[in-house]
Amino acid sequence: MSEDLWRAALATRERAYAPYSGFQVGTALRADDGRIFTGCNVENASYSQAQCSEATAVGCLIAGGARRLVEICIVAVGDEPVGPCGGCRQRLWEFGAADVPLHLADLGGIRRTFRLGELLPFAFGPHNLATSPAPPSAVDRLARLQLAREARTAIVLGSGLGGLVDAMTDTETIPYAELPGFPSTDVQGHAGEVVAGRLNGVPLLCLKGRAHLYEGLPAAAVNPPIRALKALGIRLLVLTNAAGAIADRFEAGDLVLLADHINALGANPLVGPNDPTVGPRFPDLSDVYDAKLRGRLRTVAAADGIGLGEGVYLATLGPSFETPAETRAFKVLGADLVGMSTVPEAIAARHAGLKVLGFSAVTNKAAGLKQGGLSHDETLAVGAIAGEKLKAVLTRALPELHHEL
Repeated sequence: MSEDLWRAALATRERAYAPYSGFQVGTALRADDGRIFTGCNVENASYSQAQCSEATAVGCLIAGGARRLVEICIVAVGDEPVGPCGGCRQRLWEFGAADVPLHLADLGGIRRTFRLGELLPFAFGPHNLATSPAPPSAVDRLARLQLAREARTAIVLGSGLGGLVDAMTDTETIPYAELPGFPSTDVQGHAGEVVAGRLNGVPLLCLKGRAHLYEGLPAAAVNPPIRALKALGIRLLVLTNAAGAIADRFEAGDLVLLADHINALGANPLVGPNDPTVGPRFPDLSDVYDAKLRGRLRTVAAADGIGLGEGVYLATLGPSFETPAETRAFKVLGADLVGMSTVPEAIAARHAGLKVLGFSAVTNKAAGLKQGGLSHDETLAVGAIAGEKLKAVLTRALPELHHEL
């Protein structure tokens, strides 16, 4: 499970600059969002002022926007496993916790694992300084929005679906950049902000933008936002996306309720150490998209004369669209829709105990099922059509869903 961390530390060790001692060390730190940060030792003629590999890695972690580490691996060659010096133990502890695993390894692999608290049981930290309070968390910042604490439902808006916010009242907005752990995104159609307000009188949080694996982010990047929503009091996460239709029954402009999904991303947000306070090591995904709530949505849509199909969504890594051959293969697997998101968030939300609903706005036929190519501009334009249907269904259904929660 920790082999990726060991390999990262091993590769970094080769870049160490140690002309005086000849002792090369590499360190890899896994942040709480799944990213890995590395560092090697650096010496100069003032040998006593050399920079340890652990200190370098912590500096990279902070520069990368992370604040918490959840796993450590240090690679060095010696007769016995080589651990961090006292100063670096202190550095690691300030950004970790007592139960963070620390692997001591050499060129052959991990030799011994400690918990950080075993190495430094009496560490000094920011909590000891009354003048240095911890910075506000994402939950603290979201709680400042007037309706955030009242909301039971949060919606993640996919490409071209941001129009739902226009129907909200009493809105307040906070950018992801001000929410520790929330992803930055430069994808067109994803604003990167949380909007709190009311839809049909019901308190609601809208997340305009999401983390995509094709941006180079790990699947675990979806965990901090979802866990912050859980801590805030959210009980239902509604996931929306723009998707290509594989099933013949779906056309561009259709709104489809997700009944299940297929994870073809090659990644899972729960890989790595499990936090049992969030959810179980092996969560059950037998009913990812809540069947009872789906039934209520179908009833509401039918009463308004809105066609609301159901289908199985398959997520690919992207950012390239699928090929015609892949479309045929996905159909054999049982997929009705194909896209590049949603699945990591659905897994993370179910792990955290949230109920989940999913919608796909069909923006096109999947590759090979129509003449001409595919484009993101088409996704945004046609997504707005299905977005109007989504707005109508959720506006009518939200009071009932709120009561159900």
